[in-house]
Amino acid sequence: MTPDLNLPPITASRPGTGAPAPAAAASAVALELLRPIAAATLAPGESTRAEVVDSQPRSGQFEVLLRLAKAGLPPTDVSVISRQPLEAGTSLTIQAVSPNRLLAVLDSLSGQGATQPPLTKLDPQLFPQGTLVQARIIDSQALPASSEQARFAILAKILQGPAAGAVLSLDSARAAAPGSLLTAQVGSQGELRVTSAMEQVRQLDLLQGMRTTLQTQASAEPMLRMLDKLAALPNLPPLLQAGIRQVLTHVTTPEYLSTPAGVAQAVRQSGVFLEAGLAQLSQALQPGNPPASSQLSAAEPTQQNLLPPLTRLLPLLSSLATPPGVEPLPGADFKASLLNLFITLQQQLPPDTRKLTTLPPGPWQTAALTARPGLFPLPSRALQTLSDAPDLGSLLRLTAALLSRIQHHQFQGLGQTQSFADGSNQTVWQLEIPLRDGQQFTQVQMRIQRDQSAPDNRQAEPTPQWEIRLAFNLERLGPMQAIARLYKGRVSSEFWAEQSDTLQRINAEIDRLRDRLLTRGLEVGELSAHRGSPPAPQQAVQQRWIDEVT
Repeated sequence: MTPDLNLPPITASRPGTGAPAPAAAASAVALELLRPIAAATLAPGESTRAEVVDSQPRSGQFEVLLRLAKAGLPPTDVSVISRQPLEAGTSLTIQAVSPNRLLAVLDSLSGQGATQPPLTKLDPQLFPQGTLVQARIIDSQALPASSEQARFAILAKILQGPAAGAVLSLDSARAAAPGSLLTAQVGSQGELRVTSAMEQVRQLDLLQGMRTTLQTQASAEPMLRMLDKLAALPNLPPLLQAGIRQVLTHVTTPEYLSTPAGVAQAVRQSGVFLEAGLAQLSQALQPGNPPASSQLSAAEPTQQNLLPPLTRLLPLLSSLATPPGVEPLPGADFKASLLNLFITLQQQLPPDTRKLTTLPPGPWQTAALTARPGLFPLPSRALQTLSDAPDLGSLLRLTAALLSRIQHHQFQGLGQTQSFADGSNQTVWQLEIPLRDGQQFTQVQMRIQRDQSAPDNRQAEPTPQWEIRLAFNLERLGPMQAIARLYKGRVSSEFWAEQSDTLQRINAEIDRLRDRLLTRGLEVGELSAHRGSPPAPQQAVQQRWIDEVT
């Protein structure tokens, strides 16, 4: 596919420096070579200094003789066609776009005598994969047509970050208005992928949501420990007692997760699907749609077939405890029970309780500024200033923090779910399952990725590729992660453990795991165990405005 915008990827032999270029405005002039230039003289993407020797009008354009001054070579004269006049003696910075095209930047317009050329490559240390780059369009010039598709040379100045003020030289299939804002994401090879205006707004909203929830989140352990102590206290208000009991109902056990039905139900009721469940419930209550479950008859009557307010709906959903193996009612999940408990706690505390939902400051404020899609597993947060004493104010803060953690997982999934111009798509679900391991509370973090290739005429529906990641910390095993991949009936798996004895136990069980997978009719690929932590998930990069950048 032809790219709509091209910033050449990083090469091992010639990485970009990422050094700032002049902050003042610059102007680009597209030039077409009368003869292809030799790569030894100026390779595509390479820059050098040049001087205009002569410029003559030719059929509405201008034939220009340039003298290139490349270090290590004698001066070389090349003839080009320009759509605007260039006076003899003008100093230029020349970049080779291709063997037939050049991009010239006039020194007189690119700053106070500055000679730094615009960047054609990004330094991976300054711009790691996934980094959002915001730039202002300085100039856009049509390039001489070399195919049926029009091309444009674009200069854009980076507005923020370590290379703020640097000028990027881009090659695009679309013109860009000078002064307009450009937001792009760095790909795995240092290329830029630019999104549409609506997608840019969506991504910025997601990033803001990630940063806010990462700053205010905390894991489930301290909150569940406090709930366990409160549940044993007598004389609790009935509504509060019911709310605590329903939250604890959603805490599963390792034995329950050892069955397929138990895992499926724990995923459905993790809280990450609450909003989708409420939408499904609302649809079921529309005229002509019979309830999906007989439990719907317990719902309060709604006006005009709409869901009642959350303050009335959540206690109802939370009261519908679902026994193992029974399909839960949409919306009756862990997040709904937490929201119900949060509302109940606010009703039990003095009116001015908003400040009680604020966690103490800490290093998370700094970490939140760099939050972006792909953070897995989500680290636990130590709260030394909060004790496990059964205090309703502390419980309110911990409940709000756990809700923020679930929201962060939801933002992570949305931030990595995307559709591409060629028809392929990637869907990511990221969630957390609360777990009681003996007398200890912990959680299992799960990341599910589904990659669907573009439609193919040779097959009705392409086979998706799945990747599932688990991260947990059980007392007898220590921190551990597992990765399973499935494609066309072939499964492979990696196990990562930080404790050497856990690694030995995994290696001792791998052959047994292989046999169990074979009895399920699966083709088994590589099964391996490693010490430490696995590399971060490799998700595709959003590309709404372009098809593909190479």
